[in-house]
Amino acid sequence: MDLNMSASYDATPEEVFAIITDATFREQACEKTKALSYDVSVTESGGDTVVRVQREMASDDVPDIARKFVGQTLTVVQTETWHPAGADGARTAEVKGEITGTPVTLKGNARIVPQGAQTVQAIDLDVKVSVPLIGKKIEPFVVEAIRKGLETEHQLGASWHNGHL
Repeated sequence: MDLNMSASYDATPEEVFAIITDATFREQACEKTKALSYDVSVTESGGDTVVRVQREMASDDVPDIARKFVGQTLTVVQTETWHPAGADGARTAEVKGEITGTPVTLKGNARIVPQGAQTVQAIDLDVKVSVPLIGKKIEPFVVEAIRKGLETEHQLGASWHNGHL
C-alpha cells in the first residue's frame, strides 16, 4: 500500500536538511510520538548522511487482528540515506524500514525540494504486510500509524525551525 506525504517549510533546503539530520530533533520526534524507548544515530558514509531511528512503541492502537503478530510493543527501525545536495539545494534519500520480528516492511524515497521561498519535504513509501489473507487488511492501519508519526514530525520540524533561528 502506498503512502505519499509532503509538508512545506518557510526555510531553505539546507535548513530543512539540518533539522531532519539533527539527532536531538529526531529524539524529540520520538518523544512526541510516545516512543517508550529510542536510539537515534546520524552518520556520514561517503558523501551520504545516514539517519537511523529505532523506537519501541506500545501496540495499544494495533487492531486485534494484528496484535498476535506484534505483541505488547513494536520495535520500528527506519533508515534514511540522504545524498549530497544538488546545485539548488535539493536532496533525495532512500528510505527503508521494518517493524522488527514482524512481516511489516516499508521502502521508498524522500526528498527536499526548494519551491519559491519555501522548501517541500516529501516522502513516498510502499508499505507491505506479508501475511497471507489478512496482510491487505492490516496495511491501512500501518499506513495510518506511519502517517500520524510523519505529521507529528513535520509539526515539530516547523516549530523547531522557528525556535532555532
